[in-house]
Amino acid sequence: MLDVLRKYWNPVARSEEITPTPTRHMMLGEQLVLWRTSDSGTVSVMKDLCIHRGAALSGGRVEGENIVCPYHGWRYGADGACTHIPSLPEGSPIPAKARTTTYPVREAYGLIWVAQDDDPAPFPDFLDAYESDPAFRMCYVSHYDWATSAGRVLENAMDFSHFNFVHKGYTELADGPVIKPYEVKRSDRGFTYAYDDGHLVRDYTVEFPFIVHDRKSVTNPEGGKTWSDDGESKAGDCTLLTFIAAPVDEATTRIHVLVSRNHGLNRPDEDFTSGFDVVMNQDKVIVESQRPEQIPMDLKEELHLRMPDAHAVLYRRMLREIDLPEGYMP
Repeated sequence: MLDVLRKYWNPVARSEEITPTPTRHMMLGEQLVLWRTSDSGTVSVMKDLCIHRGAALSGGRVEGENIVCPYHGWRYGADGACTHIPSLPEGSPIPAKARTTTYPVREAYGLIWVAQDDDPAPFPDFLDAYESDPAFRMCYVSHYDWATSAGRVLENAMDFSHFNFVHKGYTELADGPVIKPYEVKRSDRGFTYAYDDGHLVRDYTVEFPFIVHDRKSVTNPEGGKTWSDDGESKAGDCTLLTFIAAPVDEATTRIHVLVSRNHGLNRPDEDFTSGFDVVMNQDKVIVESQRPEQIPMDLKEELHLRMPDAHAVLYRRMLREIDLPEGYMP
């Protein structure tokens, strides 16, 4: 596992999946147990390991505000401290070391997020503005599991120069495959850039290291068409596509996709999300074929073009800055 990535927040499950029945999940190569207390509904994320004899807590049960180990019945509170050891006489002190590892957890945008570090990075809150804006509706589309690294997934989500080839006839740049100059601006949380193809302005916001928001604003309804457009599209329609690449391990990534929109609010969400399976599968075939699965550490190992790859060059430089081990980028 790469310790330098542990401070970043990753979605590990959907909120609706976490109940008082413990479930096992993996993130950054580590097995975790997620559970919701029966009384208060608090979500807890722990290492899936009882400190006593190493049994998986995910095989146990929840009683009130505690999770119970299936092996010897040890109970742990949501803070990880052992609250009861059945084999000790009543009134016996519980050893201070009798606690399991817990991690910071947040519930946001219908997802359960975890940072596997006691001092996490700032929470990626770009979506707050859309969730609280009554002019927009946000929905969860689906998750997709790809056999590749989170870095490769993110670069694909950032890239628009492949549209006219991988997604030909489905979603293309309206003015063709030649990429015009555009500016990439770094921020304290990542970077932004925008591209105008005469039909849409695509405003990209990257929340480093593994989240891409692609806001598509219609400027010329007659100028082109993508799979997410419809016959009612008009200037000012905005559709925000959010791709969150959660690094399950070094070569497995779960991608959570959300869509926010300010149009067609009286219509079913499926009218605007049904094309994702096609698009994601088209990309999956390509990205899973890339070698190496991890992004090369040295920028010189792959060829970069100044205009089409400007965002990717900055992204790789930012990855280098977090001191990843030699020869590896996630």
